[in-house]
Order: sequence, then C-alpha cells, then structure tokens
Amino acid sequence: MQIDDIDTKKMHHRNAPDTERAAAHKVARSVTGRRREALQALAAKGGIATGEQIALASGLSILSIRPRLTELAEMELIEATDRRITNAWGNPEIVWEITEKGLRYVD
Repeated sequence: MQIDDIDTKKMHHRNAPDTERAAAHKVARSVTGRRREALQALAAKGGIATGEQIALASGLSILSIRPRLTELAEMELIEATDRRITNAWGNPEIVWEITEKGLRYVD
C-alpha cells in the first residue's frame, strides 16, 4: 500500500547518515508493519482511541505505537481530536480518530 507526499524529515535523525535517510525514504510511503498494526488496532477500537488504548489493543509497547501515530497522522490516515483522556500515568493523552482515507487501509 502506498501513500503520497510523506515528509521523511520526521522519520530520521537530523544529521543521519545516508543509509538511515535511504531507509526512511524506502518505508515512508508504505502502510505496513507497525503502522498497519496501529491502524488496525485503532479500527478495532471503533476508530477512536488514545495511544495507550491502541497499544493495549495491539499488544505492542506504547513506545512502538506513539511514533507510528505521528506517521499515520502525517499520512492523513488518522487525526487528533480535541478530546483528551487521562492515561494510566495521570497525564492527558490525545484521542485519535481514523479518517476516511485511513479506513481504506483497514481489513
């Protein structure tokens, strides 16, 4: 699956070596792996959930999920709502919602 116009600057370190930049460009447009798992977990939660809820639904670490949510938002497959929910650590967390475009990538 391919997505157009992804900003790869957010997918590698600022002064990354050429190999890291090349890897970012290679995967930038695909909705596979952890991105797909995060999108599927969000869909399974009814299309609206926090990162913590998505992590629990997917069985993945929140540390794996958070960067994927940023990437999925850049791809316009999900969007942040105005809602915030307090997470297990007592911090407010963004509630994400799958977009119409994102629904096309859900099985």
